[in-house]
Amino acid sequence: MKNRVFIFLLVGSAVLAMAGCQSRYKQEKGSNEQAKIIKQSITNKNVSIVGSYRDDTDGAAIAFNSDHTGRYVYADPKNSDTDDRLTWKKTGKNTYIIRLNDNDVNSALTAKLTGSTLVISGDDDWNTETFNKTKNKLNLDGFLSSKKVESSTSSKAKNNVKNSKSTNSVPGDEGLFDMPNELRGTWYLANESDGSVSKLIIDKNTITGEGFIEKLHKMNKNFDFTSYAQNHPSYQDMTKDWARVVVLSENGESKVNVRGWLQSAGAGEYYNLATEHGQKVLVIGGGAEAWVDGIGWRNKTDAEKYGKEKFSDLHYREDISLENNDDSDSAATNDED
Repeated sequence: MKNRVFIFLLVGSAVLAMAGCQSRYKQEKGSNEQAKIIKQSITNKNVSIVGSYRDDTDGAAIAFNSDHTGRYVYADPKNSDTDDRLTWKKTGKNTYIIRLNDNDVNSALTAKLTGSTLVISGDDDWNTETFNKTKNKLNLDGFLSSKKVESSTSSKAKNNVKNSKSTNSVPGDEGLFDMPNELRGTWYLANESDGSVSKLIIDKNTITGEGFIEKLHKMNKNFDFTSYAQNHPSYQDMTKDWARVVVLSENGESKVNVRGWLQSAGAGEYYNLATEHGQKVLVIGGGAEAWVDGIGWRNKTDAEKYGKEKFSDLHYREDISLENNDDSDSAATNDED
């Protein structure tokens, strides 16, 4: 009898122990599942892009409205300010597409929001900008005004420092040459012979093509670079990839003339704009009369489409032979008379 009671008590204790373990397991499992849900909800939480952002380094600001519209402003220190309306669309987790209502910006911009930091990037024509979100709604008109005042008071001092450093460091150098804004950007040029398209990038102080880069500088007009380079062999290495740039006027039209820093012969290259097929194109010329050597288009498709076309309002090398033939015909006619 005692043995039966003992066995009964032993079995009962085991059952209670198993029930307790199962209860704790259910509690722990429930707690873990709840923690996972909370963690997942925090992880999946997206930060809203709606609000105002400013980039004090570049002098730009941007605002996003809840109706997927907005506004972008940029205080240009030299030219008129940029003030564009925009639309935006979410494309992924904290990533967005921005389209500016601006004829100079052909491609959509990409925005990535991380916390309160917004990074906007685009194609080669757009410099990547980093914005910080403001606590309160930013007055974009007031932002532009304040940046314009800051720029006007500090630009003169900055230019003096930059030019003095450039002039003192390399003989003959008078500082960097700033390419006109309308010439800057990415251009596509088609080869007349095989139809291949190459890319040319004009930045503020550089021209970059396939296999070369030119750093644009201004040379003192009284500097005898030929004699100096002969007496200072290291001068050529010091100014490697440099180009000297001037702006020339031909028939009332301004052209940017680019030559090698130590180039003693040849006319160099000329850059200016023309309007063909309803759009601005880059005209690259060379030779004594700046004959057309190439036409740059803003997109590759147009370069391929119009690459072999000759335009009547531009001056080509072939025009010389035609002019000579006309002169010959006129002379022959006069002789017959």
